[in-house]
Amino acid sequence: MKNVIAMLLAGGHGSRLMTLSRHRAKPAVPFGGIYRIIDFTLSCIMRSNIPIVGVMTQYRPYSLMDHISNGEAWGFVGRRRLAKILPPFVGDKRSDWYAGTADALFQNLPFVERFKEIDTVLVLSGDHIYNMDYREVVRQHQASKAEVTIACQEVPWDQTRHFGIMVTDEHKRIVDFMEKPKERPPSNLASLGIYVFNKDSLIERLRADADDPNSQHDFGHDIIPGMIADGSTYAYRFEGYWRDVGTVDSYWEAHMDILRQDQTLDMNRWEVRTNSYSYGYRNIFPARAGNESVLSNSIVGLGSVVEGRVANSLLSPGVHVGRGAQVENSILMHNTVIGDGAIIRNAVIDKQCVIGEGAVIGEGDNIPNHNAPDKLYTGLTLLGKKAQVPARARVGRNVV
Repeated sequence: MKNVIAMLLAGGHGSRLMTLSRHRAKPAVPFGGIYRIIDFTLSCIMRSNIPIVGVMTQYRPYSLMDHISNGEAWGFVGRRRLAKILPPFVGDKRSDWYAGTADALFQNLPFVERFKEIDTVLVLSGDHIYNMDYREVVRQHQASKAEVTIACQEVPWDQTRHFGIMVTDEHKRIVDFMEKPKERPPSNLASLGIYVFNKDSLIERLRADADDPNSQHDFGHDIIPGMIADGSTYAYRFEGYWRDVGTVDSYWEAHMDILRQDQTLDMNRWEVRTNSYSYGYRNIFPARAGNESVLSNSIVGLGSVVEGRVANSLLSPGVHVGRGAQVENSILMHNTVIGDGAIIRNAVIDKQCVIGEGAVIGEGDNIPNHNAPDKLYTGLTLLGKKAQVPARARVGRNVV
């Protein structure tokens, strides 16, 4: 794959994740105990033997930049291997904060053009959970002589409004495309945000888009529809696990997928890598369970101490569950402390939170959140980074 470069879009705000992405870019949100969301895409690039990746950042990039560092954790160090952070910059008249996904890539074309041997550009998003060998979609792209190939997968019909939906013919050519349709579309075949472009065609399209004053400078709204109209766009059907974790509900469900017996989301088999130095837990002691602890169908990270009951939950490194405490169907991130006798149900709790003794999180009726009824309505409770809940306090469902 020496002729392929990966360009990774990682500047998203992730507003639907609410307080989880308040202090960090969505791709930098912790996931699966020891990972960040972007680790899955970076690991796919690594396993596909793509030697060069440019990571385009924007919103609150600091923790993301620190996590990626020089790319050593994913093998992007050495001769002809490179991981480069590409933040927006202000300089000439055509540089500014990214106006859209297409504009982000347009502003970084000089990086792409540096590599003369490259003829194929893989454009990816850093906020999805999946395992894919990009070599397969690249091979189909080259065999079909397509201008662009889009990885896609069928999604539930009630979820089509969240995706770019495409219609294909018998030759896998995309003949119609709808970006996040409000009404029932003719297909439920959704774009996964994975594009394979011919380098020269991409450069030409991006330059034309940059000169269009009516464009939103977005791949889904502008670039892809224009290429479909020219009949040069093909679909690659992906059959494996893929999940957009852009909402609190989907983020929680993906964690529950890790714990399910069928292990459709199997991070050991996927060989997902992360930069453990960025969390600072390489040298902490193993997890410990107390004499009265009860653990069932859960994952407990390094340095955690469990003295209570933990069921169907995922604990990141450094978590402490006190005596008599109960944790069920929940995600507890790094160094969170659960006081003695506290009860936690169906919650997502960010790093360094403190829950007082006897407090109850996640009780009562399932009433949608007052300020964000479209984002928090399935009964989950969400605590932001460093939140503190007093002893014996009671926090309801769908509360932030």
